[in-house]
Amino acid sequence: MSFPSWLSHLYRGLSRPIRRTTQPIWGSLHRSLVQSSQRRNPEFSSFAVRTNTCGELRSSHLGQEVTLCGWIQYRRQNTFLVLRDFHGLVQVVIPQDESAASVRKILCEAPVESVVQVSGTVISRPAGQENPKMPTGEIEIKVKTAELLNACKKLPFEIKDFMKKTEALRLQYRYLDLRSFQMQYNLRLRSQMVMKMREYLCNLHDPPDQHGETPSLLKGAKEFLVPSREPGKFYSLPQSPQQFKQLLMVGGLDRYFQVARCYRDEGSRPDRQPEFTQIDIEMSFVDQTGIQSLIEGLLQYSWPNDKDPVVVPFPTVTFTEALATYGTDKPDTRFGMKIIDISDVFRNTEIGFLQDALSKPHGTVKAICIPEGAVNVKRHRRYTKLSGVPITL
Repeated sequence: MSFPSWLSHLYRGLSRPIRRTTQPIWGSLHRSLVQSSQRRNPEFSSFAVRTNTCGELRSSHLGQEVTLCGWIQYRRQNTFLVLRDFHGLVQVVIPQDESAASVRKILCEAPVESVVQVSGTVISRPAGQENPKMPTGEIEIKVKTAELLNACKKLPFEIKDFMKKTEALRLQYRYLDLRSFQMQYNLRLRSQMVMKMREYLCNLHDPPDQHGETPSLLKGAKEFLVPSREPGKFYSLPQSPQQFKQLLMVGGLDRYFQVARCYRDEGSRPDRQPEFTQIDIEMSFVDQTGIQSLIEGLLQYSWPNDKDPVVVPFPTVTFTEALATYGTDKPDTRFGMKIIDISDVFRNTEIGFLQDALSKPHGTVKAICIPEGAVNVKRHRRYTKLSGVPITL
């Protein structure tokens, strides 16, 4: 039995009550998944612009300044809204005073399902207004600042589990269907079960080959097409899971990684092969620094012990510096002969084309210094870069 069919049988089995007086295992699994999501690594948000997720705040966080990112689940009377992410829901109080008019304008005018970032203080809900059905029902967020990250257009259906939707409509807008609690629960359940299987096979039984790969493309095929039973129509092998990753992000799964198999027709490049494996990572609510820190830590942690250690942080260079020093935005930093600005040397020269270049806005004369390149002009060439155009002297 294949894994998908086996999982579907398990799914139906978990949903079926054992006895009339016994609570379905589904409910207990749901509680365990929610509890496991709460027992997260304290550095979960260390790479993100948010400080917490929407589902983790409790009474123990009262008084803390937090930053949250998520989708607007619904809004009531322009006084509060419920913010949702992959980890849960939290209530946000919309400020009513005039000094916070800009914040109120953002939160009141943003359509439902828009993505916003809010910062504020965790406070207790007024007495009698607690919601015991929400894990975060004892607290709410008193907003101080807000930012609209992405406004939502009119949707074909509401993102609510009790709303009836046809299967065709759900499949047509799969990225919206993924935002529902049921679909996210299914994905989380599958991920945890596969992780347990890997742990059981790799860590507990220590097989001789913990993970292997075999080619799925054989020599002879020029186009990566898979025929179908319908004449004239084919399936195309994905070059990479980029579109699928983006669908998951839009669907509300704010963190995702995959060791993905990719297929690309690289026949024109002798140093490329048609299929290869890469690790794909997608993260929401994160900035450039967070991504860099995550990848640096990943490589440092997974680097072989018998190799020279990876030193972090990695050296960085800006786009402007890369072009000025190497002449390309993807330089090989091992190349020692860097481009040098020698405009001052030729500022008073009588050579016409150099004067013309220097007289232009931002005109420069740049050169690459070749060691011992001027020993014999007839035998050696010295390349000078004039306003971005290489010339030979």
